[in-house]
Amino acid sequence: MKEARIGIFGIGHNHGAPAVQALKNLKNVKIVGLYEEDDETYAKRLKENPTVYGDIPRMGKEELFSTGLTAAFVEESVPKLVKRATECAEHGLHVHMDKPAGTDLDEYKKFLTVVKEKNLVFQTGYMYRYNAGIKYAVEKAKDGSLGKIYNVTAQMSTKHPEWFKKQLLSYNVKAPVAFIFGGHLIDLCMKVKGVPENLTAYHTVSGDGGIDFEDTSLIVMKYKDGLATVKVSSIEANGWGMREFTVFGEKGSVCVRPLENPTVVTETLNGDEKPWSDVHNTVNVEEKGRYDDMVKEFVEEILDERENDTDVGYEYELQKLTLLACGYEV
Repeated sequence: MKEARIGIFGIGHNHGAPAVQALKNLKNVKIVGLYEEDDETYAKRLKENPTVYGDIPRMGKEELFSTGLTAAFVEESVPKLVKRATECAEHGLHVHMDKPAGTDLDEYKKFLTVVKEKNLVFQTGYMYRYNAGIKYAVEKAKDGSLGKIYNVTAQMSTKHPEWFKKQLLSYNVKAPVAFIFGGHLIDLCMKVKGVPENLTAYHTVSGDGGIDFEDTSLIVMKYKDGLATVKVSSIEANGWGMREFTVFGEKGSVCVRPLENPTVVTETLNGDEKPWSDVHNTVNVEEKGRYDDMVKEFVEEILDERENDTDVGYEYELQKLTLLACGYEV
């Protein structure tokens, strides 16, 4: 059996530990070692997740590069992601990089150029792409079951604790909630409707908990024949339970809500709907671990067991729209 030799570069990202655990669960993977340049970050994450990181040798960067790696799993803290991913790609390694891809679009373009020139597998950590309910909705949109797609709605909110809000502030980015969470949903809308004609965003400061930052955002993506709306918020009680992705087409609609734990999918097709009634059917989908299919597909691609479907143009456009939504000039 072929084996992927993977190095972990950085463990500061909030999604790092569960993603690495999903990687450890695969039989055709050997995690060779991890590099974390900051001792404080290493100690903190090791204490939080001893069973994830405790048995992975900590190495120097060049030492890890010299071990005959197949790929890099980049889980640096958000501001360091793209720089580290670029370094790994320049070493000829396939790259899984968590998200979002920074505020410097030129830096990200440089990374994507290296990926394309070296024909590398690149996977970004937008885990909802691999969610069973989301995949069902996107497939129904693409196979014509819903007819022409008009509108899409998506929301991703949580009542975040104070420490998390302060972490968002520490990234020193515009509209931090939109920056961290908006890309997830812009991505899903693009999977269905493509690149919008234009994008407009609205950001508000609630002052909740005495923390002064833009904690709720509404992003409107306009198309010739419809809209996609994205809402993200850091202040909504049970926001998790109301995370949603809904696709509306001329022949019906599919709604995923909640997105996970549990994933609930409902659909309404022409002939079933009534204009002033809630009529829908529940669809059974197999819900797996949040990161399981994501890391499995990455490993299959780097071992040539699945076609490399990296689309650097799409990834660039996604980050461009995310930055535009946050108020950056791009």
